[in-house]
Amino acid sequence: MSVIQNKRYMTLSEITTEVRNITGVSSTDVVSDAVIHDLISEAQYQLCDEANLLQGYATRNSVADTSEYPMKNSNSDEVTDWTAYQVNLSGGNTASTSLEYMTRIFRVDYDGDMCQRIGINEISDISGDASLSNITTSYAYYIHDDKLGIFPTPTEVKEIKVYYYRLPHKMFADATCDISSGSANVTMDLTTDVREGMIVQGSNIPFDAQISSITNTTTFVLSGNATSTASNQTLTFGKPEIDERYQRILIYYPCWRVVERLRDVNLISYFKNEWLEQKQRVILERQSRDGNTVLTIPYNDF
Repeated sequence: MSVIQNKRYMTLSEITTEVRNITGVSSTDVVSDAVIHDLISEAQYQLCDEANLLQGYATRNSVADTSEYPMKNSNSDEVTDWTAYQVNLSGGNTASTSLEYMTRIFRVDYDGDMCQRIGINEISDISGDASLSNITTSYAYYIHDDKLGIFPTPTEVKEIKVYYYRLPHKMFADATCDISSGSANVTMDLTTDVREGMIVQGSNIPFDAQISSITNTTTFVLSGNATSTASNQTLTFGKPEIDERYQRILIYYPCWRVVERLRDVNLISYFKNEWLEQKQRVILERQSRDGNTVLTIPYNDF
């Protein structure tokens, strides 16, 4: 049996081809590959957000006499204090980063102990005295805008550990890639959407090659060497991060949106209903495994 036959996941190219075959839109002049790639990524975003399919955790140290810690970048400040785990697709960690991909926090530990969650209004009510609250743990946490708060205010340097649900990374293709025979280095116009651990596919690239590291804004390193030299070659980046059982569901959303562009009334309702039905099945299955009720609020709730 060949290596390819052992592969269980669907690649971005395979999902794109399936969408074209099902909708009958073979011409990239009608719908470009880039549009379909974005729709596939959007489908995965929705599944992961509404069904809480992907998890990660991050750590940083507290600062004495500081109660609140930024988690996401703002217009004026870049957050670089967190070390995030299980978000770089290779199972390793990403140091000096923000928590941009986080959608919901489901647990916070301080100095190795679980913290109870409280509302920010409770902080004002108890005026710094934890004995006046209903807190049943040594420390509690709260959310204030994009900041994580620890109560009572830490007086020592201790580890803060945040467990959260996250969004997947974008899947895409790029036609500006330059490769050299016998080299693992790849240059491109911008590595903005590139992440460590991403699967990279294309001509003259070893099967299942991954991104080992990102050198700078235009260069990254593969896990294997290119077998030929080429300029401005198209490479595809990423694969579905969700469980293999759910990956075929990603076909329905782009099919729905593509036939909308074609104004095919009969197929619009079919693919829309299939997408919504299959998505709800995933949500119900995920929630039942966690013992939680179905989540219906479509916004970020840190």
